[in-house]
Amino acid sequence: MASAEEQREWLDELDQGWRRELAAGRRGIEEIWNTPLAERIREGHALGPLEVVRVCQDRVVLRPVHEDESGECRLREGDFVGLSSDTPWAPEGKFIHLGEDDDGIHLHRWRGSLPPPGSRDRVMDRDHVDLTERYAAAMEGLAGTALGRERILPLLMGDEQGEIDGETFAAVADELDDEVNDPLWHDSQKEAIEACVATRNAWLVQGPPGTGKTHVLAEVVRRLVERGERVLVTGPTHRAIGHALESCRRALPAAVRVAKIGPVLRGPESVESFESYAESGLLESAEPHVIGATPFALGSPGTGLCEARFDTVVVDEASQVTPMVAVMAMLHGERWLFFGDDHQLPPVLLVDDGRPARERSVFGLLRNRDFDSMLEETWRLNAELAEWPSVTFYRGRLSCRHDRRLTLAPPSDHPALATPAAVALVVRDDEEVKGSSVMSAGEAQETADLVRALVGGGLAPEEVGIITPFRAQAARIRQLLRIPYDGTTTAGRVTVDTVERFQGQEREVIVVSLASSKPEWVRRMAGFLFQRERWNVAVTRARRKVVVVASEGLLATAESLADAGDEGATCFSSWCRSVAPEAVIRRR
Repeated sequence: MASAEEQREWLDELDQGWRRELAAGRRGIEEIWNTPLAERIREGHALGPLEVVRVCQDRVVLRPVHEDESGECRLREGDFVGLSSDTPWAPEGKFIHLGEDDDGIHLHRWRGSLPPPGSRDRVMDRDHVDLTERYAAAMEGLAGTALGRERILPLLMGDEQGEIDGETFAAVADELDDEVNDPLWHDSQKEAIEACVATRNAWLVQGPPGTGKTHVLAEVVRRLVERGERVLVTGPTHRAIGHALESCRRALPAAVRVAKIGPVLRGPESVESFESYAESGLLESAEPHVIGATPFALGSPGTGLCEARFDTVVVDEASQVTPMVAVMAMLHGERWLFFGDDHQLPPVLLVDDGRPARERSVFGLLRNRDFDSMLEETWRLNAELAEWPSVTFYRGRLSCRHDRRLTLAPPSDHPALATPAAVALVVRDDEEVKGSSVMSAGEAQETADLVRALVGGGLAPEEVGIITPFRAQAARIRQLLRIPYDGTTTAGRVTVDTVERFQGQEREVIVVSLASSKPEWVRRMAGFLFQRERWNVAVTRARRKVVVVASEGLLATAESLADAGDEGATCFSSWCRSVAPEAVIRRR
């Protein structure tokens, strides 16, 4: 058990860490604001000029005026952004970035005014939101309350382990064994369900790609609600929370209320949404129910959740949640369940403290302390798709329930689809791609051709996903998909998006277009392009086949970086070498 002095030192380090991170964020944004617009756009820190396509209540949809010229954009779903006519330090309105699709860029107004519909001169910049009070309140709760000081702090510091109630564990195990209509739970899923329901304090569930993490989460919530509990579901983004709540809604009886509290954003129609806990009518309810809210919404007076208490707090995508943000949620419950995978996307942090990114999350902090379970059977990936991630990230423990293979009728003559291999690499080496950074017309055309071949072979457009790191490449691919082919178009039916937006999703076939070829650009963006966790997510979204389209220049640069010891490039190059020789297609 840590001494009082050791606890003070640990708390001081935690306190200084979030303060450094907020200060770095503020300084970085102010420095960006002071640079010319063209430079902000070129570096991906701003987007514009934008046309206001639609304004409805607090929602705004925008589209780039010159879409083909739009480059890499670092503004992601969940970010706070400001809209102005190039005065980022004095925006007309502040918004929450909801994401991008074929309709455009979706924003939700947080403060300020809405832009006039039809205007074509708006610029979107990252904005700063001062969250000091939220973090300070969490620190006060951690250090100054009995719950924080006596239970949460020892757990985070490693002085307290997960404790299982043996009777409850056995009862849940018997229930699972007796349920003849049980959806064929795998043994590792059963173990996770039993432990989560029976733990007296905390449990972690690691869910590698396609292993049913969200399905297990919903089953755990169902069983907790059956036992009369009020459950809080939280996570790093509104999208993650909405996805988890939707799964809970399907698992629970219709009479059990499931509601999201906070800004009324786009989300599953099956889940109720309210701006405040009181508005939901559940604040004073003694009935078991499920509430979803972000950690920051829990500390907002406007949501009415500041003093709310729950029996169990469930943190989904916990590998993207820092310990300090997790504390904001943990202070609202008596038990804590963490679902995530520290080999998928980590938290986005600005200050490098020397630790690997995955170790800066609450999931990475708590894992490997003998109160965690790993789901070991993937329901998504076939055997070939699962082999590389299993060996690279999961100590060879990932097995497959099915071995689905892609069959097209009529068969495609595209060599990447004609090969029976579930993994294919299309290497382009033409003059056009040699100078590409954020957009390659050749790769975009190759990707569009692959989509048309897949759809022509009988695959529904909705079952094809395209992942690309840069919005310029995504825009070019969407433009090509709007061109009619055989009298139809796949525009709006094929999802073209980033790795971040694809985490938690799956398709029958995934096509990855990396776009970049300039060696100096690839080296500069290596941490982004080749990050181990990002690549793991990218190549594990498919059920039957993944095709990666990349330039010879990018592959050569990655090999050079790998030879120099770059961890991400080494991981990426190992994936490339794992592709069967007959499935490496060279196009000129």
